[in-house]
Amino acid sequence: MKISIGKKTDIGCVREANEDSLYIDLPPQGASHGDAPQGGVPQGGTDSANRYALLLVADGMGGQVAGKEASETAVDIIKTLFSDTSKAEKPIEDIRAFITASFRQANKAVFEKGRAKEAEMGTTLTTAFIDDRHAFIGHVGDSRAYHLRAREIRQVTEDHTLAEDMVRKGRATHEEMQKSPMRSMLTRSIGTKEEVTIDQPLGIELEEGDCLLLCTDGLTNLVKEQEILATVHNTANVQAACDKLVDMARTRGGHDNITVVAAEFGELQRIKGLGIRAKTMAVKSAQTAKETKKKWFLIASIGLLVAVFVFLAYLLVSHYIELDTFNKGPVTEEQAAVEGAPSP
Repeated sequence: MKISIGKKTDIGCVREANEDSLYIDLPPQGASHGDAPQGGVPQGGTDSANRYALLLVADGMGGQVAGKEASETAVDIIKTLFSDTSKAEKPIEDIRAFITASFRQANKAVFEKGRAKEAEMGTTLTTAFIDDRHAFIGHVGDSRAYHLRAREIRQVTEDHTLAEDMVRKGRATHEEMQKSPMRSMLTRSIGTKEEVTIDQPLGIELEEGDCLLLCTDGLTNLVKEQEILATVHNTANVQAACDKLVDMARTRGGHDNITVVAAEFGELQRIKGLGIRAKTMAVKSAQTAKETKKKWFLIASIGLLVAVFVFLAYLLVSHYIELDTFNKGPVTEEQAAVEGAPSP
């Protein structure tokens, strides 16, 4: 299946250096347009003997120099291991295991480099390993991978942040965490610790017209996923989409480095004029169910409190009416004579 590639990395409007890194490698009959990818063969070139395709994005941490070195080191490790394996005569028996082992080696390399320099270095790392009509997503950190199909977009990675932990544990909602500082506080990254937890890589069965998009949080903090979907549909190709997405993030402040890599498989049937209200496929997960349960519990609790208040108010009013003292005026001489009470 033909693969068309788009890519864009940008320093943004605030940072003094670009600590993001990206890498693309394709089989001989790869992409159809665009420039040569950073560190890879020309798109659609014939110099590669690879049977697989690889997309990578990484967002470094630790300052201008350390952050860039961390992201480049992680990418270089995955790139080298991928190249050696991809050109081997035998196919990979277990791609998921290969991705997990590669991430562990990348973590070791970044950690040892940071220890040697006495610097705290780290990076996010998100990859799409493509074998014909199957993609396998490896991920650590808060960079993201999205799967686009027709009118739908789905985030296939989970942010490893304190904010996401709060949501998963039912202590907050995604809406409450949108502007929280915890959104950028990572719970996992490559190289900051000697060992890192790596989730089982997710497998995706690709169809004609699908699109995979990998990006750093410099994009997702400023551009909503519905806008990503609309932009892909409303541009001529994925390279134009990547350019436009980066421009959107810059226009909205560009507070961080911005990196986007997109791969279109076959040809997406673009829906011109598709707006930001396009259908978004929610990832059904345990935290979504907890959020819904929490919402309805809150509504029910408020309803019960209102009912109790009304009931108590009713009892109070009834009590005073029964005692005939509710809103009772002064006693007149006539009333006193009738009731046998002295007049005032």
